[in-house]
Amino acid sequence: MVASVLERDGLLRRLRGDGVLRPAIDPGLAGGLRDWLEDGLVESVATLPAGTDVVRVNKESLNQVLLCEAHFDAGRKAPRMTTVELARGSLVDALFRQWVTTGVIDDPWGDALAAFEVDGDRDGVLAFVAGLPDTIRRRLTAEVSEHAVVITQRWPVPSPAWLPRTQERLEVPLCGGRVVLAGVVDLVLGSPAQDRASVCLVELKSGARRIEHRPDLHFYALLETLRSGAPPFRIATYYTGTGELDAEPVGEDILVGALSRALDGAIRLCRVAAGVEPARQPNHLCAWCVGLPACVPGQKRAGTDVPLVSSGQTESDGEPV
Repeated sequence: MVASVLERDGLLRRLRGDGVLRPAIDPGLAGGLRDWLEDGLVESVATLPAGTDVVRVNKESLNQVLLCEAHFDAGRKAPRMTTVELARGSLVDALFRQWVTTGVIDDPWGDALAAFEVDGDRDGVLAFVAGLPDTIRRRLTAEVSEHAVVITQRWPVPSPAWLPRTQERLEVPLCGGRVVLAGVVDLVLGSPAQDRASVCLVELKSGARRIEHRPDLHFYALLETLRSGAPPFRIATYYTGTGELDAEPVGEDILVGALSRALDGAIRLCRVAAGVEPARQPNHLCAWCVGLPACVPGQKRAGTDVPLVSSGQTESDGEPV
């Protein structure tokens, strides 16, 4: 019990950035970042046909379209598939929300399933879990319980003074609402201040620690800056499998980098929305892309001979004709 208390206190100090002066808020920063984005999107938005749906830029669409425009285009037309890993992540997220808000987890598996029954099950996790073979469901139940142990032993229940909010939606409309930057943060602590940055953003991950998680957090830091007018002072990813916390302060360099990446992705997403033939960028995920049967460059990269379907391509050059 003493070890658990010490771990929680240490994690809390890292989240608060104890001993580090929080940066002063530049009152012109958020407005300058917004102008930069809107100026960069003017030409792309002008190409969108009348009646085109709002172009939504979130972490998933950014990651996909920057990897390969064709991969994003194929994926958005395919039905969303639930996997054991995605189900585990959703169940652990539900338990984390319960722990942060109540400080109690009695029955990890039962509590997680009950959360979906109360809050809704948009991704069909309950039906997916119910349809799993008994051996796989028992293994998943054990994994969820293991993650719950890490959460309850190592994660501090935040004081109400921290104004904890779970599943906080961040939305920033640009260019008259034709483009919307959007995200959902697992946990937000603190409230925007007038003089010094005071908000901490936390993302939860039930999988392995990966460097690719940082750009997602940087994107959320940009959204919070644009939404509230003040950047967060700290962003963090918490890994419920190991109890690791990957935390970093937010400086202007992070926000500028996140803006450049978001702008690049938003321009590409506008291109796809406008009906422009998506660029094909072969990469390490080609073998798992749902668009592989229609992609010559992807098949070459994957080293496979999946039969091609009609795609408007020729084997000779792999480019649209």
